[in-house]
This record gives sequence, structure tokens and C-alpha cells, in this order.
Amino acid sequence: MPKKRTKRTVTRKTKKTKTSEEISAMQAFEMYNENFFVCNAEANYDPLPAKELLEPVRTLKRKSASDWTERDVMPLAEILAGRIAIDGVGENVAGASAYDSISEDLSKFVLEHPKIRSIIDPIYVTIDLTTCEGNLPPAVAAYPPFGSPHPPLALFPGTNHVFVFVGPGASESAQHFMGWLQGTYAGLRSILHNSPIPAILH
Repeated sequence: MPKKRTKRTVTRKTKKTKTSEEISAMQAFEMYNENFFVCNAEANYDPLPAKELLEPVRTLKRKSASDWTERDVMPLAEILAGRIAIDGVGENVAGASAYDSISEDLSKFVLEHPKIRSIIDPIYVTIDLTTCEGNLPPAVAAYPPFGSPHPPLALFPGTNHVFVFVGPGASESAQHFMGWLQGTYAGLRSILHNSPIPAILH
């Protein structure tokens, strides 16, 4: 009696084509790995009135931070892009308070999402005035040196010894400034702080 043939079914796996969104996310991730402190936003040296943050913050708070997506956060990120400071004085107190209430979650989100971080990445350099007799060294006003590719210094509003670097090349410019300070004034100390979001001026 002839044996009964069994039909063998072969399942072929089809290669999934990446969407443009996935490709762009991969490119951002690669860029992020190459330069963790990259920032492509154009610098905006005017303090951002915190009252402008009230609505986008309210929108974000309607969801748990663990459920935020890039699409959710991008409207707020675009407002913060390139800013060196948030004005939290006077009529901006409520906005500053709202912004501060999500700052921890927002910082974490920014650090985990290269596309967002690429437009929000201020770097702060604070000169320790106790190491320069309480006064800012006069030569700081002459920085950057003649012919330097680094931009002029930007002070954090309301201070005379806290400087902010934003935009492309911000990390290199901040490092150069600190090196120049140490080379110009022996014993002078300065503090560099990489922040995922702009600081608030109260």
C-alpha cells in the first residue's frame, strides 16, 4: 500500500520595511551616540517668559510622564529650543511653577530622546568668585581672543559670573572658555553644568 504523502507548509518571513519615522529616529540615535552634547537649535538669548509655558505644561500633565511621546513633548521643546533662561519673575511665577513641576520628568525624557535633546541643551559655566577676590576678572570682557571661532559670551540674566552656551558647538565653546580662564588666571575655579533643560530665573 503506497504511503500517504503529507503536505509540508513553508512559512516565509517577509522583511519589514522601515518607515521614514523609524529611519529618522535611527539617524538621530547615531548622531546622539557620536556627540552626546550636540545641539542644533539657534541660540535665543532673550529669557523666555514662563507664562508661555502654562498651556503646553497643562497639556503634558493630562498624561502620565511614562506615557509621553515625542509628539506630546515637541510643542514644549520647540518653545524651549535655544533658550538660555526661563523668566519666572512677576507675572511669570505661575508658569515657572508649572514648568518646575514637570522639570524632573522632562529632563529624563529629554535625555532619553535624541531628537528632543538636539534642540534643548544649554550648558552653564559659573565662575567661582571666591577664587578671584570676589570680582570677575576684567579680561573676561575681552573673550573670545582675536581670531577665535568661538562666539561672544552670553551671561545668564541677572548675573555677572554665570555664562550660557547653546547651539551647535556649545560644548566645545564652553570647554574652550574654561581652559582659557584657567590659562589666564592661575587658581581660578569654574563650574560646568550640562543641563537638559533651561534654568529658571526667580
